[in-house]
Amino acid sequence: MPAAAPTPEPQPLNRRVILLTVCLGAFMATLDTSIVNIALPQIARDFRCSMVQISWVMLIYLLMNVSLLLTSGRLGDLLAPGKLFLLGLLIFTGASALCGLSPGLAWMVAARALQGIGASLMLGMAPKLIALAYGEGERGLALGLFSTAFATGISVGAPLGGIITTYLGWPFIFFINLPICAGVFWVGGRVLLPIKAQKAWSWQSFDLVEALILAGTLGLFLLGLTWIQTSGLSAETLGALGLAALLGLALHFRERRRPDPLLHRELWRRWPFVAGSLAVVLTFAPVMGVFFLLPFFLEQIYHYTPGQTGFMLAALSASNALVAPFGGYLADLLGNLLILRAGAGLILAGLISLIFTGLDTSTLSLAARFSVIGLGFGLFQAPNLNEILGGVKPALIGLAASTNAVLKNLGSLAGITLIVSAFAWLSGNQVSPTSGVSQDLAAFQKAFALAAVVAAANLLANLLPRKP
Repeated sequence: MPAAAPTPEPQPLNRRVILLTVCLGAFMATLDTSIVNIALPQIARDFRCSMVQISWVMLIYLLMNVSLLLTSGRLGDLLAPGKLFLLGLLIFTGASALCGLSPGLAWMVAARALQGIGASLMLGMAPKLIALAYGEGERGLALGLFSTAFATGISVGAPLGGIITTYLGWPFIFFINLPICAGVFWVGGRVLLPIKAQKAWSWQSFDLVEALILAGTLGLFLLGLTWIQTSGLSAETLGALGLAALLGLALHFRERRRPDPLLHRELWRRWPFVAGSLAVVLTFAPVMGVFFLLPFFLEQIYHYTPGQTGFMLAALSASNALVAPFGGYLADLLGNLLILRAGAGLILAGLISLIFTGLDTSTLSLAARFSVIGLGFGLFQAPNLNEILGGVKPALIGLAASTNAVLKNLGSLAGITLIVSAFAWLSGNQVSPTSGVSQDLAAFQKAFALAAVVAAANLLANLLPRKP
């Protein structure tokens, strides 16, 4: 029997189609993180449930997405990544339809969990597919465009969700995914399906029990961080974090006996990977912590309306989305470290500028400060991911990229927990800034100062060399 012909290398046109497909997938996956938020009050009224109950519509999507990202990355190294991306797209599409048809909360939460599984497959495969299609010297621009799609999905979610909910009703925030998903499948299906796995499948290379323990560890840790914001160090919070620690210990001992663990030793023994991973956490923690606090800052201190606040926050999101592809392009020309260090410096400068805001600070000045943070955030991400993936074996790129995605979410939640908890303590509100209590400007300024301290640590860490 003749040997199978080798898979041809992607041609330039095909590479563009691959990039377009994965960018649209990332856009939809992150869009559904933010677009639902604006419709939650209407959904809660229709389902006759409390805000604590309706919060599970958001929470379950995040938990399923993040908990399964590493497992998705591992499967992308063992199975055909293009087929897995399309499978995630199909799951996401079907779950979107089920969400729009939900007759009650239980149905909605179950459908959102399924939607999170589909999103984890798409986000876990996307950097892998980009790395397979583009070489190290030209990958920066592609990763920058991917970061732009990621940021755009988050930034347009709230205004788009408000328009759709107002004029069409909340089910259409889910139904809008159906034609987009169909178009993505039609455009990318022929290009993604032929892409072969980078490593032969074997059950020795994939441990289902290990994957379940890891998912439980991450899920309980994220749940514990979320509960810290709402109920402090309660019994349920400590129980979730304690159980996450026990599962993490069990995962450690199980992985010590495996030649191909999910937390792969070959990755974590590489200094560029470790340094880049630390930088991801130290970058996302202060930026996302402050981003969470800014709506309360603008509405309580400057008395902006929710609509005005949304446009002000768009200054940060839009500058991030606009500069991200240029950050990747400049990294290809000038080197990753120079650009990511410039990004870390701009983030620190923007956060420091927020410390010196006052009641007389103009709207234009506030928007400029937000834009500086967004510019730094956009410059940083693609070069840092490029640095993390540089030199990684093709068979481990999916795992490396999905680890980076998990660390983004862990850094974000850790930052939100740290900044919100510090703000609550400083302002005398021991729960969260959502209670409606009038807050002092000084408490916001001190919370921004704490974020700047973390950003300064990030800049210092990024000044270290990253040679293997």
